[in-house]
Amino acid sequence: MSTPIANRTILVTGANRGIGRALVEEALHRGANRVYAGTRQPFEHPDDRVTRLALDVTDAAQIQTASESIEALDVVINNAGLAIYDELGDRAVLEQHLAVNLFGPFDVTHAFLPLLTRSQGAVVNVLSLASLAALPIIASYSLSKAAAYSLTQSQRALLAGQGVRVHAVLLGPVDTEMSRDLEIPKAAPADVARAVFDGLQSGEEDIFPDPMSASLAPEWDSGAIKTLERANAALISGTHENLTITFTVDRTPDEVFAAINDVRSWWTGEIDGVTDQLGAQFTYRYENLHRSTQEITELVPGKRVAWHVVDAHLSFVADKEEWTGTDITFDLTPNSAGTEVRFTHVGLVPTYECFDNCSTAWNHYIGDSLRNLMADRAA
Repeated sequence: MSTPIANRTILVTGANRGIGRALVEEALHRGANRVYAGTRQPFEHPDDRVTRLALDVTDAAQIQTASESIEALDVVINNAGLAIYDELGDRAVLEQHLAVNLFGPFDVTHAFLPLLTRSQGAVVNVLSLASLAALPIIASYSLSKAAAYSLTQSQRALLAGQGVRVHAVLLGPVDTEMSRDLEIPKAAPADVARAVFDGLQSGEEDIFPDPMSASLAPEWDSGAIKTLERANAALISGTHENLTITFTVDRTPDEVFAAINDVRSWWTGEIDGVTDQLGAQFTYRYENLHRSTQEITELVPGKRVAWHVVDAHLSFVADKEEWTGTDITFDLTPNSAGTEVRFTHVGLVPTYECFDNCSTAWNHYIGDSLRNLMADRAA
């Protein structure tokens, strides 16, 4: 799902310099309503939309105080980090890294999760290519970032049922104090910040915001790591039990993407509005039984479509707004037989009164109508 920045409230930890400061500036540039700058040291900003929070991510009391001082929040960016050059010779150095780079994001996310759940918001963990392959000259840093990436993957799966999206930013070399002594090409923090928010707004789970890391992006979604992550995440489907339908069709991802967006051809009923433009809303009606308005929150060609149900009325259940606030997603993955389509109605769970009837309807529309549309177009 896309995460817009305009008119939203953002928290950035480690916000006083480097990438953190650039993220603050970029959020303001994109129209954020409020930016909370979490810093250990005093911090001033000329824009009155910026509020400084005293926030040492290793200090539980400060985290708690910060979370109690904020009434609404849409995005948490866990940017605060520590990097000390070492060769794993001192356990205390490793513990320092884990305290900031692993337990910091864990504690901050946990503290602000109620606000993020309420807003259906997002968590952004700023990591490193060292999360994927250790850089031995900063061994403790690499180890802590690898652990933080594993944390990110688990949070992504576990928080999805609460409507909270979790993103990883996998950084290459950036021109900050940490890398100032390295004689290698480095990305500018401002460029990285722009790429991070571009990735959020296009709904990328894993964001590669600089030239070195971007070299991994083209094959990432279909690679071994993401494939295994998705398979592992499916193991907890029984915990959240969102309605999910999966099938493979002998069509390319781009062809499947086009068919999904041609909603009138497979979702039987009356549809008003545009169905294939990011940010647009369309309304679906079926007799006097069902009316819902969907906002298109993500359109990634050949990869993903996501809608957020902003309003709904189901006449056949007691709670007629059961769909309101849920999300409908289509994830596309190329495979040897064509394209795997994974449909998920996030928030439609067995405890809902409409679950059985809605499951039957979705199995018809997705498993039969949409699938047959793709087959007919192939013919």
